[in-house]
Amino acid sequence: MIKIIAIGKKTDYDIKINEYVKRLNKNFKIEWVLLNYSLNKNNESKEIFDKIKEKDFVILLDERGKEINNDLLCDKITKNQNVVFVIGGPYGVNDEIRKRSNFILKLSELIFPYEICRLMLIEQIYRSQEIFLNHPYHHK
Repeated sequence: MIKIIAIGKKTDYDIKINEYVKRLNKNFKIEWVLLNYSLNKNNESKEIFDKIKEKDFVILLDERGKEINNDLLCDKITKNQNVVFVIGGPYGVNDEIRKRSNFILKLSELIFPYEICRLMLIEQIYRSQEIFLNHPYHHK
């Protein structure tokens, strides 16, 4: 099970996001947890922290994280149980979430709105599934 905790609301991007979700098999099943904006990163971070369990492998999406390739992302997803991705609000997350994270992932040097991050993340999770299954969707 993969959980995605994100600050934000449903948008028109959810149509495309759901197309990828439907393609995922049971080993890559997604649970979405969308939390409301509070415009206070400490309040948002507390809500996020409350949704994380002790045994979760937490991957925080953050512009100060590390860029990795698709094979390494696939390894992180498939070699850990209870993977939780966190997408903070417009002001990011507090240090408590950063310290709790097992890995901090940078999608790009560019900054994207939350709904685009969610779409990019779900496509990367789908791509990881296809790499894991040795499917030609991901080609080198």
